Amino acid sequence: MNKISSFLENKSSFAGLVLLVALIANTYYIQENAGRIKRLTNFESGMQTCFSRVNQTYTAKMLGDTASVYLAQNFQNLTEECFAEGILNVEDSFKTELSQVAKNLSTLASNVHWFHEDILSPSVARIAEGDSETRDVGVRFEKIETTKDDILESSEKYKVEITNSLNNEKSFFYVSAALLLVLMFSEFMITTRRRLTNNLRENEAQAELLDNGGINSVKVGDIIKFVLEQNNLVNCSRLFANYHAHQINDKGLKQKNKFSLEDLITPVGIQTKASINEKIDKTWNDDNIGLVADIVEGKVLHTLNLETMSSSVIDLLAEKLFSQGVQLDVKIPENLTIQGKSEELEQTLYHLFNYAINSTYSDNGEKIISIFAHRLGDIVAFDLIHSGKGFDEEILKQRVGISKSDKSLDVDLQICQSLLSEIDARFQLDNKINQNGDVIGGRVKIIFKAGVAANANNGKLVNLKVGNKKEILATFNQATNQSSIN
Repeated sequence: MNKISSFLENKSSFAGLVLLVALIANTYYIQENAGRIKRLTNFESGMQTCFSRVNQTYTAKMLGDTASVYLAQNFQNLTEECFAEGILNVEDSFKTELSQVAKNLSTLASNVHWFHEDILSPSVARIAEGDSETRDVGVRFEKIETTKDDILESSEKYKVEITNSLNNEKSFFYVSAALLLVLMFSEFMITTRRRLTNNLRENEAQAELLDNGGINSVKVGDIIKFVLEQNNLVNCSRLFANYHAHQINDKGLKQKNKFSLEDLITPVGIQTKASINEKIDKTWNDDNIGLVADIVEGKVLHTLNLETMSSSVIDLLAEKLFSQGVQLDVKIPENLTIQGKSEELEQTLYHLFNYAINSTYSDNGEKIISIFAHRLGDIVAFDLIHSGKGFDEEILKQRVGISKSDKSLDVDLQICQSLLSEIDARFQLDNKINQNGDVIGGRVKIIFKAGVAANANNGKLVNLKVGNKKEILATFNQATNQSSIN
């Protein structure tokens, strides 16, 4: 669905441009055809007027009104000029479309001329035509009337064709205009939704900045990735996701390679006691050698409440769960504790839940994520199951060493795997299968070390002073002086 939406979003501008061009072209054709119809109507009206003049002359002749103005030479000349204008009108505007009409008009004009000649001077007309008998003006008039009817019929047929074309163009115009309005409204809604979503991300980023500048925020990667995808910067989103995953992996490797307490201890079986004491004295007397507190602290695992950490991360993703319609079922005992680091565990759970939300779907529309956790001796088993297509078979085979594949895990899962290695937790993937053997979801299993009870009798380090020789002695002397004063 997201791909279809993105495709339509990318093509809407092009479709709107095409519709706009089509509307402009269609408007031009509508105006052209409307002009043709108007010129044809004027032409037909002119033909009717010209023929009415001929009819008036014929009527006056039949009535024998020799003094009538309709039988005057000037009136008849104007009638012939009327037909001549009709011929020019057709040749200028419809020479190709009404070529037969133009020929009929020429014949009509010729007949009208000889009709007038018969009325004014029948004898001259007969000599010009080579007739030995008197011509009947009634026959000539009927011929003129028939030709006029043929011309008007042809003109009317052509006008009907143009009218049908004009109606089709108007229908296309209305449909195109409606589609363009729909596209414009859709573009407006998309732009508005993107702007509102960007504003929400801006507020979220502002809240993270107010919290110590956001340097320890677990939501930075997801906020930036979401904004890039929301603004159709897919390649930028992938680039940032890969870079973010690499940075976390690189951070884990650097922390593993830091100077630690174990590096100061030499196995007794390899060196003599004297050499060991010599090395310890040399290290103690060297003011340039010392430990940094955050290095030592980075190696220490703390007892953390898994249910409390999970609830706080779920609160961070509550908006996303609601907007995507995901049902969440969490079954974690309240007093269940594990060994880990607060920041690493929080980021792990955030990316794990975020992956599950993005990957969850089902054919019946129900999106379900189930989370279970329980203690088994010295370990805690944490299971996350989401509905959907599960994991690719090639990836599962690759992880157990059955086959080699170039396919990689989702970026969120890559980050989870890297962070879990920091707290000595194991990470397993498999698919959920129904009774028919079909994959209906994916499962992520994490094995944590169980937390240590607060009242445990096991010996443990309760205080550790870190630094070089001068710093430790200064701290020790200060504490001694303070005790003496008290």
